[in-house]
Amino acid sequence: MSSPKEERLNTIIGQGTVIKGECRVNGTVRVDGVIDGSLAASGVAILGKSGQVKGDLLVHNAIVGGKVEGSVVAQSRLELQTGASVKGDVSARKLIVEEGVFFDGSCNMEAIEAAKTPKEKEVAPSTKQKAEAASKEDKKIKIEESGVDRGGENEITFRGESL
Repeated sequence: MSSPKEERLNTIIGQGTVIKGECRVNGTVRVDGVIDGSLAASGVAILGKSGQVKGDLLVHNAIVGGKVEGSVVAQSRLELQTGASVKGDVSARKLIVEEGVFFDGSCNMEAIEAAKTPKEKEVAPSTKQKAEAASKEDKKIKIEESGVDRGGENEITFRGESL
């Protein structure tokens, strides 16, 4: 259940509004305009169909219906709605992706506090590195990524149904 702080809509950035620079909101924010920079919110960030964030999105929960060109870090839940576009890495404990979402990046569903150390990240090559190595060898490969439920910490859904 969400805390009252998250449920109250504190800030609305309307369609046609452009904000340049870092934007910080204490509570919940709805974006239907453009933020040319990062957005941090202690509650929920709701990015409407016309909303755009050209920078990182750092929030507790996020519902994305518009475009994000940067990393998305949601401490709890991230929902990508039909028509959304995310060009950047995402990190969230719970991830919901509807049909018709464009996503170009990597996904990390580990708890934010339990993220891998830089040495651990260097040992295992990324999916992008694997694809680049394979393309150098002129081999066609199919890349698939999946999430893992580690003791109920993470939730993966498809069309609203838990997997």
